[in-house]
Amino acid sequence: MAFESVARLEDVPSGRGHHVAVAGLPVALFRVGDTVYAMEDRCPHADARLSGGSLEGCVVICPVHGWDFDVRTGFKPDDADGFAIPCYAVRIEAGEVFVDVEDEINHPRRGRRGEVSPA
Repeated sequence: MAFESVARLEDVPSGRGHHVAVAGLPVALFRVGDTVYAMEDRCPHADARLSGGSLEGCVVICPVHGWDFDVRTGFKPDDADGFAIPCYAVRIEAGEVFVDVEDEINHPRRGRRGEVSPA
């Protein structure tokens, strides 16, 4: 699989998530400034949709039990030693948001555990 068009940029709101399905996977899109981040739309604690949570800066807060995750890394803030929510590569072209769910950008074998790029 390669990048797949999943939404128009204007459909991804600031301050909260946007749910899409990519190849049968639930994916949450989060817009922070001009950047869109994609992560699996599932909290590991209660399987709640993270896209329904609130977004504070780059941190989404699960709507069910309040667990928080950095949308850039998938890790809990200040805890890159735990298990991350899978995050996926995103590309924006001509106002269209593309996601590649086979490119898990925070997979441990890629060596990007907990690294944060500027938002």
